[in-house]
Amino acid sequence: MVDLREKRGFIFDLDGVVYIGDTPVEGARETLTYIRKSGRKVCFLTNNASKSRRDYVRKLNGMGIGCSKKEVLTSAYGLALYLRKKYKKGKCVVIGESGLNEELRLCGFEVVSGKEGENADFVAVGIDRRFDYDKLKTALRAVRNGARFVAANLNPSKLEEDGIVPGAGAMVAALEISSGVKPEAVIGKPNRTLFEMALTEMHLKKSEVAKVGDVLDVDIAGGNRFGIYTVLVLTGIAKKEDLRGLGGEMKPKLVLNSIEDLRKRI
Repeated sequence: MVDLREKRGFIFDLDGVVYIGDTPVEGARETLTYIRKSGRKVCFLTNNASKSRRDYVRKLNGMGIGCSKKEVLTSAYGLALYLRKKYKKGKCVVIGESGLNEELRLCGFEVVSGKEGENADFVAVGIDRRFDYDKLKTALRAVRNGARFVAANLNPSKLEEDGIVPGAGAMVAALEISSGVKPEAVIGKPNRTLFEMALTEMHLKKSEVAKVGDVLDVDIAGGNRFGIYTVLVLTGIAKKEDLRGLGGEMKPKLVLNSIEDLRKRI
């Protein structure tokens, strides 16, 4: 039996774990404060590419949950780092929102659209609540003209205050189906890229960390596949009935009602 009190760091998903929309989950502030005061490390890791790391720091601080930019990892930031490491620079068409655009620009990429976008070097896709036919058309033509297609994540949906909404995976699927081309890389969970970045930033080993999330096939499967201890909270996408008969990599090591219950275990 793993003793959570021995963990030196915790990787938290955001949506559905720490907050829902703009509302903190009950007990989140107190739990995170307790973890920090006990000398443990915290990392906020999210597949949501709509905001930049700077945006998330501002949002969390506004909720009374203090954090620094180094403690936040997003699929938008991971995508921008992937392109910079592999290709250095270039022009990029974005199906996405301000966060993805900002992280790409900060990494030295030029964001283009319209006719110029049809001859871009890259197409980066994340969640886009203003996704439309013209954006898809530009991205399609760019991919057909040889642009590298990279996805922030494949989340089919996400939870907001008024209910469930489409995720980045819906936009990725539209481009994949229309172009006949699959993304060369998918940055977000359940893939290992963001988990590796988190351990590097925290300077911890897999055995020293626990992942706390709310989505079975993203947070839990990703954490189990990567080899870290997984904790499911029931304040987000996954519900208790989803656990019946569950096995394999989607089965969490521990199930809690909320992040507040984590404090009692550590």
